[in-house]
Amino acid sequence: MNFFADFSCNVQPFGACITAIDSHTEGEATRLIVNGLPEPEGRTMLEKLISFKTNYDHVRCLLTKEPRGSRDTVAALVTKNVSPEAKFGLLYMDAKRYPYLCGHATIGALVTLSKIGFLSLEEGENLVLVDTPSGVIHGKLSVVDGQLTQVSIDMVPSFVYATAQNIEVESFGCIQVDLVCIGGFFAMVDTTQLGIEPVFANRDLLTKLGMEIIQAANKQLSVAHPLRPEVKTVDVTEFYDSKYEQGKAFGQGIVVYGESHVDRSPCGTGTAAKLTLLHHYGKIAMGQNYTNYGPLRTSFAAKLISKEKIGSLQGCIVQITGMAYLTGLNHFILEDNDPLQLGFLL
Repeated sequence: MNFFADFSCNVQPFGACITAIDSHTEGEATRLIVNGLPEPEGRTMLEKLISFKTNYDHVRCLLTKEPRGSRDTVAALVTKNVSPEAKFGLLYMDAKRYPYLCGHATIGALVTLSKIGFLSLEEGENLVLVDTPSGVIHGKLSVVDGQLTQVSIDMVPSFVYATAQNIEVESFGCIQVDLVCIGGFFAMVDTTQLGIEPVFANRDLLTKLGMEIIQAANKQLSVAHPLRPEVKTVDVTEFYDSKYEQGKAFGQGIVVYGESHVDRSPCGTGTAAKLTLLHHYGKIAMGQNYTNYGPLRTSFAAKLISKEKIGSLQGCIVQITGMAYLTGLNHFILEDNDPLQLGFLL
């Protein structure tokens, strides 16, 4: 979806370029592609994702790998809506894959598109629906005295797929994981079993271990979404703890995915997966407020707001609240004689 003539460019002698607006959501970056690409074909978001992956995967590589990005870059493409009630659609991508859902990038997109004028907001709460490959996200943007102050998103239903699954991890030994699906499958690891806190100081150790857990889970376990046959792999490891003190529920975590990337934010999908799992174990009630901290000690406020069946499985809808901030406007170009057409990772 191309937004504004002002955002298009033709930098001679290099030819056309791709325009993206960067932001961060509680520390985690989003590169929002707003111009320079044709609309992906398809009547559904999944069809649009397949179309983009088939025809424009080089763009993903260009924008999420070095020298323009890095293994820590998450991008999203704004598309036309496929649902009548939605305002726009989002396709998510990183240096390795195309996640079916990304909470922080959805918040980043909503904030970005409101600040550049694509979304017209009024005082109070503004409802904006967003199409994603996992379903429709309900965004609620709060405006106070003319200023956007926070964004809440009601996630697609998440569900516990299996619990207490033992896997053998080469560098560690036996680790027990719970499998939760929110967009894709998470391997959830309660860090009390590891003796390693999910904090910034342990990020290098947990990054390596997290990638090994993803690999081991896909070799030793099988997963299958009951309604979406394309969702059949474990793509994320979430290390977490949870505490309950003086009537308040809170916890922290480190989420690992992609090309050994650690989410700087508390992770939107990861927060939803965590609350869904805690509710399954009877550790948090519907509607109970929960504060989830990421490695930078930024946080998402979250709560379970409703339940919904996913096939024969009980699903939960989790509401995540946070804020994003613009960081830059980029016009990306690629010269024809550039020897690194698809970028690289070190």
